[in-house]
Amino acid sequence: MTRIGTKGRHKKRATFGLAALVAAAGIAVGAIALNGGNDEASAAESCQGLDTALQNNLNFIAGQQANPDAQSEARIANREAVVAQIQQRREVAGCTGEVVAQPIDTGGAGSAGESCEGLDTALRNNLNFIAAQQANPDAQSAARIENRQAVVDLIEQRRDAAGCTAVIEAG
Repeated sequence: MTRIGTKGRHKKRATFGLAALVAAAGIAVGAIALNGGNDEASAAESCQGLDTALQNNLNFIAGQQANPDAQSEARIANREAVVAQIQQRREVAGCTGEVVAQPIDTGGAGSAGESCEGLDTALRNNLNFIAAQQANPDAQSAARIENRQAVVDLIEQRRDAAGCTAVIEAG
């Protein structure tokens, strides 16, 4: 737990460190993004959509592990919780395909091999999420936006490596 000192005899104690806040917000985002538990609607989910969401999260984790920064540990913990939820939903939906992270781009020319269409969709979805949080903020919005901005930055790097040129905006 972090202590925040002030002048004088009073001290304030922060209830969450930044990493814990980001991880907690990300888990909440994952729960919201996956829209609930094991109800009838989840049984009718698309395996293709769940597999894509799973692969995107596994790719993000692999990217954070390959190129860590000060927030990587919190982001990875967040995404691992989201992966566990997606796996549960895949099981309920009867999805049996094996999903693994794609190889990490080492920066060599033409080595990205990623779909600009998929990256553009992921970027647009994250930008839309950020815009929605900004339009209707709550107590966790700042942490959610910070987390999603990190995802946007990673997607932008992957788009650059793949040679994607389309201008993507929220909407």
